[in-house]
Amino acid sequence: MIFRTFLVATLAAVSLLPGMAQGGDQAFDPLQLNIRLSPTALRPPSHLIKQQWTLDGYRLGRLGPQAPQAAVIEDDARRRLLILSATDEGRVLIYQVGDLPVDVSTRLRPALVCVRTRQCQNQRMDPAGELGCLALCLLEHLHE
Repeated sequence: MIFRTFLVATLAAVSLLPGMAQGGDQAFDPLQLNIRLSPTALRPPSHLIKQQWTLDGYRLGRLGPQAPQAAVIEDDARRRLLILSATDEGRVLIYQVGDLPVDVSTRLRPALVCVRTRQCQNQRMDPAGELGCLALCLLEHLHE
């Protein structure tokens, strides 16, 4: 619960940056979505997966026992949209399980640049961990 509160507060702060969608704008604003962290890796049932990607060119560092193993991106009604999950080999799988008005596949490369710039691999001591950092970078690059 602490992780979710931290990330929701982080997302709220990020959404106030200049140039971001504000109040009455009905456009899709991914920074209004929630990130919920899981201590275990997640693999949704195949019938729920709309699309799946591997975050190519990125390997997770060695995750400690307290580090999140998955990040679920959902709306306020707790409808899951995306799931980022660690594999045993250190890869990151991204599952689209809900409808989004953007093509996620075209946003993965810019999100990967953000991950490197923000140095997510060094965020392991942060409560959100490396996967929380990855999820936030992805959300920041899902704008229409």
